[in-house]
Amino acid sequence: MFSRLHILGLSAAMVLAGSAWAQTQPPAGGGGSQMPPDARGGSSTESPAGTPRGDVAGNPGAVPQNQQMDPYMTDKDFVKSVAESSATEVELGKLAQEKASSDAVKDLGKRMVDAHTQTGEQMKKAGAALNMNLTSEPPRKAKKAQDKLAKLSGPDFDRAYAKLAADEEKQAVKQFEREAKDGKVPAVKDFAAKNLPAEQERQKRAEELAGSGIGTADRQK
Repeated sequence: MFSRLHILGLSAAMVLAGSAWAQTQPPAGGGGSQMPPDARGGSSTESPAGTPRGDVAGNPGAVPQNQQMDPYMTDKDFVKSVAESSATEVELGKLAQEKASSDAVKDLGKRMVDAHTQTGEQMKKAGAALNMNLTSEPPRKAKKAQDKLAKLSGPDFDRAYAKLAADEEKQAVKQFEREAKDGKVPAVKDFAAKNLPAEQERQKRAEELAGSGIGTADRQK
Protein backbone atom coordinates (compact mmCIF):
# COMPACT_ATOMS: atom_id res chain seq x y z
CA MET A 1 0.00 0.00 0.00
CA PHE A 2 1.15 3.53 -0.67
CA SER A 3 1.34 6.20 2.01
CA ARG A 4 -0.49 9.44 1.32
CA LEU A 5 2.79 11.37 1.34
CA HIS A 6 4.33 8.96 -1.19
CA ILE A 7 1.34 9.28 -3.52
CA LEU A 8 1.36 13.08 -3.32
CA GLY A 9 5.11 13.21 -3.83
CA LEU A 10 4.97 10.90 -6.81
CA SER A 11 2.15 12.90 -8.37
CA ALA A 12 4.10 16.14 -8.04
CA ALA A 13 7.22 14.55 -9.49
CA MET A 14 5.25 13.21 -12.46
CA VAL A 15 3.85 16.68 -13.19
CA LEU A 16 7.35 18.11 -13.16
CA ALA A 17 8.57 15.28 -15.36
CA GLY A 18 5.73 15.97 -17.77
CA SER A 19 6.75 19.61 -17.98
CA ALA A 20 10.28 18.59 -18.83
CA TRP A 21 8.98 16.17 -21.45
CA ALA A 22 6.83 18.85 -23.06
CA GLN A 23 9.86 21.11 -23.42
CA THR A 24 11.59 18.49 -25.59
CA GLN A 25 8.80 18.42 -28.17
CA PRO A 26 9.17 20.32 -31.48
CA PRO A 27 7.25 23.58 -31.91
CA ALA A 28 4.11 23.52 -34.02
CA GLY A 29 5.06 23.30 -37.67
CA GLY A 30 8.64 22.49 -36.75
CA GLY A 31 10.83 20.17 -38.74
CA GLY A 32 11.73 17.35 -36.40
CA SER A 33 11.99 16.04 -32.85
CA GLN A 34 14.13 17.80 -30.26
CA MET A 35 15.66 15.04 -28.13
CA PRO A 36 17.57 15.80 -24.95
CA PRO A 37 21.36 15.35 -25.40
CA ASP A 38 21.48 12.48 -22.88
CA ALA A 39 18.82 10.59 -24.83
CA ARG A 40 20.89 10.69 -28.01
CA GLY A 41 23.97 9.21 -26.43
CA GLY A 42 26.42 12.00 -27.33
CA SER A 43 26.92 15.65 -28.15
CA SER A 44 26.85 15.10 -31.92
CA THR A 45 23.44 14.19 -33.30
CA GLU A 46 24.44 13.29 -36.86
CA SER A 47 27.05 11.26 -38.70
CA PRO A 48 29.46 13.05 -41.06
CA ALA A 49 27.12 12.20 -43.93
CA GLY A 50 24.22 13.85 -42.14
CA THR A 51 22.54 10.58 -41.11
CA PRO A 52 21.16 10.42 -37.53
CA ARG A 53 23.53 8.51 -35.27
CA GLY A 54 20.97 5.81 -34.50
CA ASP A 55 20.47 5.08 -38.21
CA VAL A 56 24.11 4.36 -39.10
CA ALA A 57 24.21 0.87 -40.60
CA GLY A 58 26.04 -1.65 -38.46
CA ASN A 59 26.13 0.61 -35.42
CA PRO A 60 25.64 -1.73 -32.43
CA GLY A 61 24.56 1.21 -30.28
CA ALA A 62 21.90 2.39 -32.69
CA VAL A 63 18.84 3.90 -31.03
CA PRO A 64 15.48 2.41 -32.17
CA GLN A 65 13.61 4.70 -34.57
CA ASN A 66 10.66 5.23 -32.21
CA GLN A 67 13.01 6.30 -29.42
CA GLN A 68 14.79 8.72 -31.77
CA MET A 69 11.42 10.39 -32.35
CA ASP A 70 10.24 10.10 -28.74
CA PRO A 71 12.82 9.40 -26.01
CA TYR A 72 10.02 8.69 -23.54
CA MET A 73 8.42 5.85 -25.53
CA THR A 74 9.36 3.28 -22.87
CA ASP A 75 7.69 5.35 -20.16
CA LYS A 76 4.57 5.86 -22.26
CA ASP A 77 4.30 2.15 -23.04
CA PHE A 78 4.61 1.41 -19.34
CA VAL A 79 1.95 3.90 -18.31
CA LYS A 80 -0.52 2.70 -20.96
CA SER A 81 0.04 -1.02 -20.32
CA VAL A 82 -0.11 -0.74 -16.52
CA ALA A 83 -3.22 1.46 -16.69
CA GLU A 84 -4.99 -1.19 -18.78
CA SER A 85 -3.77 -4.05 -16.60
CA SER A 86 -4.85 -2.25 -13.43
CA ALA A 87 -8.34 -1.60 -14.84
CA THR A 88 -8.61 -5.29 -15.72
CA GLU A 89 -7.47 -6.45 -12.29
CA VAL A 90 -9.94 -4.13 -10.57
CA GLU A 91 -12.90 -5.47 -12.57
CA LEU A 92 -11.91 -9.12 -12.09
CA GLY A 93 -11.14 -8.54 -8.42
CA LYS A 94 -14.62 -7.13 -7.82
CA LEU A 95 -16.13 -10.20 -9.45
CA ALA A 96 -13.98 -12.46 -7.27
CA GLN A 97 -15.24 -10.74 -4.14
CA GLU A 98 -18.80 -11.46 -5.25
CA LYS A 99 -18.53 -15.00 -6.64
CA ALA A 100 -15.54 -16.77 -5.08
CA SER A 101 -16.30 -19.75 -2.86
CA SER A 102 -12.89 -19.57 -1.19
CA ASP A 103 -12.00 -17.06 1.50
CA ALA A 104 -8.47 -16.97 0.12
CA VAL A 105 -9.70 -16.06 -3.36
CA LYS A 106 -12.05 -13.41 -1.99
CA ASP A 107 -9.10 -11.94 -0.11
CA LEU A 108 -6.95 -12.00 -3.26
CA GLY A 109 -9.71 -10.22 -5.15
CA LYS A 110 -9.89 -7.52 -2.49
CA ARG A 111 -6.13 -7.06 -2.51
CA MET A 112 -6.15 -6.73 -6.29
CA VAL A 113 -8.92 -4.12 -6.22
CA ASP A 114 -7.24 -2.06 -3.51
CA ALA A 115 -3.74 -2.17 -4.99
CA HIS A 116 -4.67 -1.68 -8.63
CA THR A 117 -7.15 1.10 -7.93
CA GLN A 118 -4.28 3.11 -6.48
CA THR A 119 -1.91 2.10 -9.28
CA GLY A 120 -4.51 3.06 -11.87
CA GLU A 121 -4.88 6.51 -10.33
CA GLN A 122 -1.13 7.03 -10.45
CA MET A 123 -1.03 5.99 -14.12
CA LYS A 124 -3.76 8.53 -14.94
CA LYS A 125 -1.64 11.28 -13.37
CA ALA A 126 1.46 10.06 -15.16
CA GLY A 127 -0.45 9.95 -18.44
CA ALA A 128 -1.65 13.51 -17.98
CA ALA A 129 1.90 14.65 -17.22
CA LEU A 130 3.12 12.95 -20.41
CA ASN A 131 0.29 14.42 -22.53
CA MET A 132 -1.27 10.98 -23.05
CA ASN A 133 -4.97 10.34 -23.55
CA LEU A 134 -5.80 7.38 -21.30
CA THR A 135 -9.27 5.94 -21.04
CA SER A 136 -10.59 4.93 -17.64
CA GLU A 137 -12.41 1.98 -19.17
CA PRO A 138 -10.82 -1.48 -18.98
CA PRO A 139 -9.66 -2.99 -22.30
CA ARG A 140 -11.87 -5.31 -24.32
CA LYS A 141 -10.06 -8.38 -23.03
CA ALA A 142 -11.22 -7.54 -19.51
CA LYS A 143 -14.85 -7.71 -20.61
CA LYS A 144 -14.27 -11.08 -22.27
CA ALA A 145 -12.55 -12.46 -19.18
CA GLN A 146 -15.29 -11.09 -16.96
CA ASP A 147 -18.00 -12.73 -19.08
CA LYS A 148 -16.13 -16.04 -19.00
CA LEU A 149 -15.70 -15.96 -15.24
CA ALA A 150 -19.33 -14.96 -14.66
CA LYS A 151 -20.43 -18.32 -16.10
CA LEU A 152 -18.37 -20.28 -13.57
CA SER A 153 -19.01 -21.03 -9.90
CA GLY A 154 -17.45 -22.77 -6.93
CA PRO A 155 -13.93 -24.19 -7.20
CA ASP A 156 -14.01 -23.80 -11.00
CA PHE A 157 -14.44 -20.04 -10.61
CA ASP A 158 -11.77 -19.84 -7.92
CA ARG A 159 -9.13 -21.60 -10.02
CA ALA A 160 -10.01 -19.70 -13.19
CA TYR A 161 -9.87 -16.34 -11.43
CA ALA A 162 -6.58 -17.13 -9.72
CA LYS A 163 -5.04 -18.13 -13.05
CA LEU A 164 -6.28 -14.98 -14.80
CA ALA A 165 -4.99 -12.83 -11.94
CA ALA A 166 -1.61 -14.58 -12.10
CA ASP A 167 -1.40 -14.05 -15.88
CA GLU A 168 -2.19 -10.34 -15.53
CA GLU A 169 0.37 -9.94 -12.76
CA LYS A 170 2.97 -11.78 -14.84
CA GLN A 171 2.55 -9.25 -17.64
CA ALA A 172 2.60 -6.37 -15.16
CA VAL A 173 5.83 -7.64 -13.62
CA LYS A 174 7.47 -7.63 -17.05
CA GLN A 175 6.38 -4.04 -17.61
CA PHE A 176 7.62 -2.95 -14.17
CA GLU A 177 10.97 -4.66 -14.74
CA ARG A 178 11.42 -2.99 -18.12
CA GLU A 179 10.51 0.46 -16.84
CA ALA A 180 12.74 0.10 -13.77
CA LYS A 181 15.64 -0.69 -16.09
CA ASP A 182 15.05 1.48 -19.17
CA GLY A 183 12.69 4.28 -18.10
CA LYS A 184 13.69 7.88 -18.85
CA VAL A 185 11.21 9.80 -16.65
CA PRO A 186 12.74 9.61 -13.14
CA ALA A 187 9.44 9.65 -11.22
CA VAL A 188 7.89 6.88 -13.33
CA LYS A 189 11.07 4.79 -13.31
CA ASP A 190 11.33 5.14 -9.54
CA PHE A 191 7.67 4.18 -9.12
CA ALA A 192 8.27 0.98 -11.12
CA ALA A 193 11.38 0.03 -9.15
CA LYS A 194 9.77 0.60 -5.76
CA ASN A 195 6.55 -1.25 -6.55
CA LEU A 196 8.02 -4.17 -8.50
CA PRO A 197 8.35 -6.38 -5.35
CA ALA A 198 4.65 -5.92 -4.53
CA GLU A 199 3.68 -6.91 -8.08
CA GLN A 200 5.89 -10.00 -7.86
CA GLU A 201 4.35 -10.97 -4.53
CA ARG A 202 0.80 -10.73 -5.91
CA GLN A 203 1.81 -12.80 -8.92
CA LYS A 204 3.28 -15.46 -6.63
CA ARG A 205 0.17 -15.52 -4.43
CA ALA A 206 -2.17 -15.90 -7.41
CA GLU A 207 -0.06 -18.68 -8.90
CA GLU A 208 -0.03 -20.54 -5.60
CA LEU A 209 -3.80 -20.31 -5.32
CA ALA A 210 -4.33 -21.41 -8.91
CA GLY A 211 -2.48 -24.67 -8.29
CA SER A 212 -3.53 -25.42 -4.73
CA GLY A 213 -6.94 -27.02 -5.17
CA ILE A 214 -8.68 -23.96 -3.76
CA GLY A 215 -12.38 -23.83 -3.19
CA THR A 216 -12.95 -26.92 -1.07
CA ALA A 217 -11.21 -26.88 2.31
CA ASP A 218 -11.85 -23.21 2.97
CA ARG A 219 -15.27 -22.89 1.30
CA GLN A 220 -17.39 -20.29 2.99
CA LYS A 221 -20.18 -21.64 5.13
